[in-house]
Amino acid sequence: MRAKDKQKILKTVDKLVEYNETLKKFNGSSKYLFDKILRECNKLADEIDISDCSSEQCEALGEYKKLINSPEHDADLIKKELDVFFQQIQEENETYRVLFLPYKYSMWDSFASIFEAAKEDENCEVYVMPIPYYDKDQEGNLTEMHDESESYPDDVGIISWRGNQVDEIDPDVIFIHNPYDGNNLVTSIHPDYYTNKLVRNDRVVIYVPYYVSYTDDEGISVFMGGAEYYTDYVIVQSEWYKEKFEFEMLKHNILNDGNKFIVLGNPKYDKIRSLNKYEYPLRDDWKEKLLDASGNKKFTVLLDTTFEVLTKGRGKTLKKVEEVIGFFEKQKDFALIWRPHPLIKPTLRNMCPELIPTYVKLVDRCKNLDNCIFDDTNDMHTAMAWSDAFMGKYGSMIELYRVAKKPIIMLEVGEKTNFEINGKYDEEGLRAKVSRCQVIREKDYGLGNLIDFSMKYYRDEAEDEINQTDGKRIYDFAIKAAKIKMK
Repeated sequence: MRAKDKQKILKTVDKLVEYNETLKKFNGSSKYLFDKILRECNKLADEIDISDCSSEQCEALGEYKKLINSPEHDADLIKKELDVFFQQIQEENETYRVLFLPYKYSMWDSFASIFEAAKEDENCEVYVMPIPYYDKDQEGNLTEMHDESESYPDDVGIISWRGNQVDEIDPDVIFIHNPYDGNNLVTSIHPDYYTNKLVRNDRVVIYVPYYVSYTDDEGISVFMGGAEYYTDYVIVQSEWYKEKFEFEMLKHNILNDGNKFIVLGNPKYDKIRSLNKYEYPLRDDWKEKLLDASGNKKFTVLLDTTFEVLTKGRGKTLKKVEEVIGFFEKQKDFALIWRPHPLIKPTLRNMCPELIPTYVKLVDRCKNLDNCIFDDTNDMHTAMAWSDAFMGKYGSMIELYRVAKKPIIMLEVGEKTNFEINGKYDEEGLRAKVSRCQVIREKDYGLGNLIDFSMKYYRDEAEDEINQTDGKRIYDFAIKAAKIKMK
């Protein structure tokens, strides 16, 4: 029986018990009040949804109706029958209906382990309904629509947004991972799914960020997209984020009782903790660039460029990318995977179109090298699984790569890159930093030395013991929150 139906029936029975005491009081003393309350009892009993009730429960409810309308009104007997019906309903298993509303498949990993936890719960009905999104032009108008429903694997079992309405599904919990509604300058989810249209008194709406962020440097800022103000809860990766979000709420004079932002990590961490390159076989064109003539994998670096580093550094950022590509062009025994944020190009088009020719030229150069890959696929995990080290600055990928316990090099933008290898670095100290999931910085050692260290670094691939995934914790919290809201 659905939890919300069960709670509704139990509340109705409580009301009927209360009315029964009132009927007992007025029986024989006020026919008018007695008949009025009796009519209300019949009305409430008739409104009880018995579609999911067992034959025994239907029989108990029917017996109650017979007793209250009997000429010989016996309040004590009626109370006993209500107690029987209440106990029968109370013992029913509670089922919950959970709806995921992803929009980009590349961000599904921010839901995946929550979805797995929901699937494993026999008392949960799970629905995944990918929703469409639009590009925006420079005036903010919605232009081309995108629907990535076909990207999801069969085992997810999606339903179509074209043939289903959220209110018809009637979920107890909705998970979203796009916080911007119409506030993003580059894209927008379909307006029908803006957060203020999803929230209702009888359901819980939870925002799980599609990103995690590296937060160990001063000056890192957080931005609230807008949906955070409407949702019941926001899942955050750390206490640092909780404090920042709460500060933003106060700054905008929005009331927050302190319980909206819940520190439970993020499913993206779960994905990286269990990442295995054998689950991500290489395409033939990737094999040609990442494997040598003997079939052995070359030392491979993953280069990431984010919105923030590009919009702040602009031409200096692209110059850095050019220098890195130039270095790998000369190192045929090495390989490079360059993976910019998927929305870099539309961002450039809207915010700094003068950089597009340089960017396109770099992309073409990368694609044409026999040891470089330009990764614009929907899934970043192949690149993360097959690379041996990471280069980048800020953003989700640098934070996720920390969990992989492989070298993470924080690049410096704006200064000429030093590719010299002089061996003047503390290898054991660097190794300790990597094992503690800390970044190592180009400015402290020089990029050449850090590449040299990364080639020597050996990661112990023994699986870390994971007692409970972040996704399971988030799912358990969501069901608990739904139970509280129903009461």
